[in-house]
Amino acid sequence: MSPVRYASFKLRPGGQSGSILSLIAATVGAGTLAFPYAILENGIAFGSFLILMGALISYYSGMLLVEASNYTRKHKYEDMARVLYGHKFARLTSFCNLACLLGFAMSFIVYVSSYTSWLSLAKRVDPYNLDDLCEER
Repeated sequence: MSPVRYASFKLRPGGQSGSILSLIAATVGAGTLAFPYAILENGIAFGSFLILMGALISYYSGMLLVEASNYTRKHKYEDMARVLYGHKFARLTSFCNLACLLGFAMSFIVYVSSYTSWLSLAKRVDPYNLDDLCEER
């Protein structure tokens, strides 16, 4: 069996293994850029402390989610909120997830535009009128 077929068989969309792999890829990608910047801005000692605190808080919140999932026997944030707190909190959880995703998308757009601003500095050339380009040289 080819590696692509094996991966598509083992990592089904929405499956546990595929979700874990996606989470690891997203975390490693963001951490690759965030860790050196945290050390640069805060120094080695305090930057390392902040990274360690972030790791501990992430671990603790992940364990709380696992406990809530085991208690409610649900696997989605909205379903857990509905069982634990009712329909109003399920809607609030959905709204918070949507706001978070929109925030990620906007942050990505700002990040990409700030690092590709040099493209806007390039001279715009009209392909139908190359006389202006020849006059400048």
